[in-house]
Formats: sequence, structure tokens, C-alpha cells
Amino acid sequence: MKKTLLALALVGTSTFAMADAWLYGGANIGQAGFDSDSATTTGLHIGTGILPIIGIEAGYQNHGSAGFSDFDVDSSSSLYLAIKPSIDFGPLHVYGRLGAHTYDLAGATGFSDEDGYDIMYGVGAEYFVFSMVSIGAGYQNFAMGDRNVDSFTLNATIHIF
Repeated sequence: MKKTLLALALVGTSTFAMADAWLYGGANIGQAGFDSDSATTTGLHIGTGILPIIGIEAGYQNHGSAGFSDFDVDSSSSLYLAIKPSIDFGPLHVYGRLGAHTYDLAGATGFSDEDGYDIMYGVGAEYFVFSMVSIGAGYQNFAMGDRNVDSFTLNATIHIF
């Protein structure tokens, strides 16, 4: 019994240490919601844990092609930079994101292509299935002028250092 408890404590400690990795990267896939439509969204992210409870993350999100209430787009994407506060509960890693993104709405029907800068935010949780690999789910909101794209995604992340 003592050996089992010691093994669980060591696994929990090593998993906790990996959640605040110096470098991590991953990918996600999910559903993006526009005003009047939805599309498949995919993305990549890379980040660093600068302190045990806060990190910085950069990423690319392809929101897909769908429609707002006033026009349709052939493709939409964002590049973002965000602050990522987090807290760990053993192998469970809970986080938030708050940052800025540059967006591109290409092929807007009836409009020229639109691009700009705006805010983004999100929340999520990951579970460490191995000491360096976590899987999870998240929600992100990308503001695009007076429009928003909401994303619900599943993700996988590798924590390197």
C-alpha cells in the first residue's frame, strides 16, 4: 500500500512539473460558430511558461469558411498572441487566454477582403495522459470588428522542457 501511494505521489509530482513546461506546442480541431453558420476550425499553438501560474502563447487558427449574418467568407484565419494564466490540480491543467489577434476574412461576398486587429479570449482544461502529453478541450472567442467567431475545440499538446 505504501509503495502504491508513493508511486502515485511521484507520478502526480512529475505531471504537475510538466504542466508548467518551459516550452510546449500543440494542435486543435473543432467547431467555429459564426453569426448564422458554422465551420470546422483547426489551429496550432506554441508557448512558454514564464512563471508557474502564467505563460505566453502564440498561435494560428483557421476558422474555415462560413457566413456572418451580413455576408459569407471563403476563408477566415487569425494569428494571436496571448497571456495564459493557469492553475494545476494534479494532472488537470486549467487555463485562460487573453490577447490580441490579427484576422483575415478572405473572399467576402459583396465586400472586399477584410482584415484587422482585435481582442481574443478563451478558457480550457487539459489532462496529462503521459508525463509530456496532454489532451483537452477549450473555448475561444475572436472579435472581428463588430462580429465574433466562437470556437469549441479539442486539443493535444506536447510539453517539452
